Amino acid sequence: MNSQEAKEILLSYRPGVDDAKNPSIVAALQQLEHDSELSRWFQQLQETDNAIRRQLRETPVPFGLKQRILAEQKVVRPDFGWRRLAVIAAAAAIIVLCVLSAWIFQRSTRNGLNAYRADMVRYVSSSYSSTFIKATSFDELRQVLAKRQWPTDFVIPDRLKSVTVIGGSAVEWNGHKVALACMKEGRHGLWLFVIEKSALPDAPKAETPQVKEVESAPTAAWSQDGKAYLFTVQGDEAFLRKYLPPTGS
Repeated sequence: MNSQEAKEILLSYRPGVDDAKNPSIVAALQQLEHDSELSRWFQQLQETDNAIRRQLRETPVPFGLKQRILAEQKVVRPDFGWRRLAVIAAAAAIIVLCVLSAWIFQRSTRNGLNAYRADMVRYVSSSYSSTFIKATSFDELRQVLAKRQWPTDFVIPDRLKSVTVIGGSAVEWNGHKVALACMKEGRHGLWLFVIEKSALPDAPKAETPQVKEVESAPTAAWSQDGKAYLFTVQGDEAFLRKYLPPTGS
């Protein structure tokens, strides 16, 4: 087993959870004893994973979440008998009008950039192991995405080419394909999403990143060659800006 093969196995190995007697895991762990660079990489990987898990555990529950959930519960009201036909007809017309207006408004907002930012931040904040693609380079990630018939013609900002690639995911959002690249730098996770610009009616018009905090996470969005890019990190805005294209302000 070489170092590259050991990396692919150790990327998904969880100490204390996975069976360490598995022959492939045993061989990969033994490889650490003979490869100091691989050993340092694995130690950094474990430290980053622990930091991410610790931060997720320490993330406070949004204020008023319980009340918002309860407010959205369907209320069943008792039927007190027949009403006049004219009143029912008028009420029904008003309800239909309100529902139609709300549907039109919701559709327009849920297809927009703000909704996309929020949904993607929630995606990487939750467990997405079932859709995770293991890869140790952007080229390897592109090969897997291509096999799944997912877009691969995206540009990696130069400042992200030096970070450690750990994989990605093939995501669907509102019927559109989103390519996700997952990276790590020290104790921080970094995520780059790419979607067709036409999927967002209010997509950024230029390559200059638009920085905005979403649910306590810094994000940056920009467009390039018909694609809309969204970048977020586990860290603050200063850390995010370190990896943005040089056109960022």
